[in-house]
Amino acid sequence: MATRVRFDPYAVLGVPRDATPLQVARAHRRLAKEHHPDLHEGADEAAARMRRINEAWAILSDPMRRHAYDLANGGPVRGHWAPSRSAIRPVAPTSTRTWATWRATAADTREAPPTVRQPGEVPTPRTRRPPRPTPEPETFRDSGWAAVVAGALILGLLLGAIIVGRLAL
Repeated sequence: MATRVRFDPYAVLGVPRDATPLQVARAHRRLAKEHHPDLHEGADEAAARMRRINEAWAILSDPMRRHAYDLANGGPVRGHWAPSRSAIRPVAPTSTRTWATWRATAADTREAPPTVRQPGEVPTPRTRRPPRPTPEPETFRDSGWAAVVAGALILGLLLGAIIVGRLAL
């Protein structure tokens, strides 16, 4: 009976056993670009390679599946259930006022010299936004009266056509 070759997703993706999820994702993307069946001749061989790459990705991308694989195959046990997990020790604050040490007091603000501009000096803009466009002067076409006059003209033409049509009969 033939012995089955053991499937190692870390070896398939070419990442170390303690690789971060970002390293695993980058390796999968790189290999998927290299071995995609649509990009290579011999679609059967490329499809088999891509299937193995996707199987490895399915195991290593899911934290629970990766943990189960590591437990079953003697890999590093990481995460919440790892035996080497150190206890969380809260650190006592050094001071209760450290958050406000950088702020200026009201007295500091009053004592600061005022900003003086020279006559005719244009203040520097604070952002890189383009200046607002100046509105163009409003004309008769832009007003609401233009619509009223146009509507009345069309209504008059329509009524005139109806009257002429009845008289011609």
